[in-house]
Parts: sequence; C-alpha cells; structure tokens
Amino acid sequence: MRVGYVGLGELTLLILFLYGLNKGYINRITRDVVFSRFWVQFLIITFFGFAYNIVILNQSTGTVESTVFDFMAYIVILITCLIIENFYHKDRINIYEIIKRIFLISGVLFTALYLVSMFTDTIYGLPLKYYDYFAPFVTNLHQTAMFMAPMPFIGLLIFRNEKRPITRFISLVLILIFSYLVVQTGSFKALVGLTLGWAVYFVLEFVKLFKGRMKNAVIVSLISIIIILGVVNSPVLYEIFFAIFNAEDLASGRSSLYSNAIDVALTSPLVGLGPGAHIYQAGQFWDSHETFITVFLQGGAIGLVFFLILLYKIFKTFTKVTSLLAASIPILIYALGGDIMRRLPIWLLLMLLYYYIINYSKEAEV
Repeated sequence: MRVGYVGLGELTLLILFLYGLNKGYINRITRDVVFSRFWVQFLIITFFGFAYNIVILNQSTGTVESTVFDFMAYIVILITCLIIENFYHKDRINIYEIIKRIFLISGVLFTALYLVSMFTDTIYGLPLKYYDYFAPFVTNLHQTAMFMAPMPFIGLLIFRNEKRPITRFISLVLILIFSYLVVQTGSFKALVGLTLGWAVYFVLEFVKLFKGRMKNAVIVSLISIIIILGVVNSPVLYEIFFAIFNAEDLASGRSSLYSNAIDVALTSPLVGLGPGAHIYQAGQFWDSHETFITVFLQGGAIGLVFFLILLYKIFKTFTKVTSLLAASIPILIYALGGDIMRRLPIWLLLMLLYYYIINYSKEAEV
C-alpha cells in the first residue's frame, strides 16, 4: 500500500539504508556484491540511454511519468541490494533465519487470507480476489503468484534443515498449501513454473541416488532421452507452445508488443532508451511485459550483457542446492513470460537464496 511512489516497505528500507550508512555497514560496491554492481551498472547505462533518447532522438518514446516510476523502482531495488549484501558481508544478518521466517510467516498469512477469501472477496475494503482467482491485496494476480510459486521449494530447504519435528511438520504442510494456492491464483506462468520446478527437483534427486560412473551414465542417458524426444516431437511441441501462447496472448496484444518493442529498441541498440515505457500502441506508451526485452529496450545490448552475466552467476550458484534451483524455475518462467525488473520481492528472494548458498558452500568447505 502506497501513497504515490512511497509505501511502508519503501520507508522501512530507506530508514534501514540510512541506519546502515550511519553505522558504516554500507560502504562497498565490490565484485562480491553482485546484485548491487548490476543495478549500478544498469542504472548508469539507462542514464546514457535516457540522454540519447532526449538529446539525439528528441524523446521519440516514453513519458516523464513512466521514466520517473521505473527509475524510482530501480533505486528502491538498488537500496535493498546494498542493504542485504553489505549487511551480509558485515555479518549483521542471518540469511537462513530470514528465509525461514519469510516462508513460515507468509505461509500462515496466505493460508489465513485464502480461508477468509472463501467467505468474502474483500477485507477492510482491500481485494482478496482477482475475478474468481486468489490474489490478495493486488490488482494484478501475477504480483501474488510470482511470489508464491517458488515457496514450495523454499519449504523443502526449511524441511531438510530443521531438526524440530513441529517445524518440519509445519513446513511440510505449508509446502502442500503453497502448491495448492499457486494453482488457485489462476496464473498460467506460475503453474508452469511450479510444474517444471517439481520436475527438475525430482529428476535431480533421482540422479543423486547414483554415484561415480553410474551417475554420469544416468545423466547422459536422461539428457539424450530429452534431446531425442524433443527432436522427434518438435512439430508437436511447436504446435503446443504456439497454441499456449495464442491462448495467453489476448487479442494478439503481447505478440504485437514484442514485435514493436524490438523495432523501438533498435533505434538505440547499444545503450537503450532509458527507464520507462517506450512502446506506443493504442494511443499510449506501454511496457514490453517481458524481462529480457525490457532490459534491451531500456539498457540496450550493454545492459542486456550485464543482465545475462548476473543471471549466469545466479543460476550457476543455484545448481549447488537442488531445492533452490527448483525454486528459481518459476522465477525464470516469469522472467521469460513477464517483467520482473520492478518486482522487489523477486529480487529480494533471489538475493537471499543466492547468499544462503554462498554461505552454505563456505561452511561445507570448512
């Protein structure tokens, strides 16, 4: 809930950021703060893109309002990255405890809200549903769905790490509840992410049952089977994907946005056009509604390279923990089929999971 650009979350982050500056906890943007480095790099590139758009192209695309909105959102995400990464490197926060509390508290809250939504569509005037789908306190169901979709896999991490039977039992129950609630959001992307996440998790856990040469043979066999099935059934798969895209692409709006976005992006292919909506369609400027296209539009090829490097580092790290690699699948699906650039909860989850694995790897080496 916000007044303009500022809400309780933004105010809390700003206070925490100022506290960190005052205490000397926030004083570094080095190679080991990978998220902060990316956002600094991306904001610098988008500034040049904005300048090119204004000076050279005479602001051929975008509006002041959308530019300010995106810029403010990116600044809030940068501040959050600086807080989490610097506090982590100064040993001021316990990453695992934060992850556990987010999972348990959000699980209890979403469960309670879903039970309430069975009897009423609003609570204190705030919506609990988007049409018939469960989407509490949002006007876009994906804001809820993209946060809940990774939660079952984060719950697996909690279930395996905890020793207390009651905590393990609650985690198991919430894993099932979150999986059910994702379906109840009605989000196709969240459902695909959840399904693929479980598939990845069970396949990797199956591979772990084997050791040495047998494990390598199983991996090669599985990859070969997937490739062969993909090649043999490629026409069918193409038809399925095309049908799914058409079903989700209401009135060809998304495909039109994508094609127009590429044309607009090519007017400034190196540094982009700066933050904001740049696709003029139906009498107004629109976002691309796709993460990689948004990055290319706003930061050009240079910004896209920075983003791909960040993603490589993230997913390379996530491969060390099966449950968290599975948790990253719904986020990746949303990045491919939607725009996560302004989604602070997603960036917060990515950071927490990333640094949990970094810390886990360090402890395993001791």
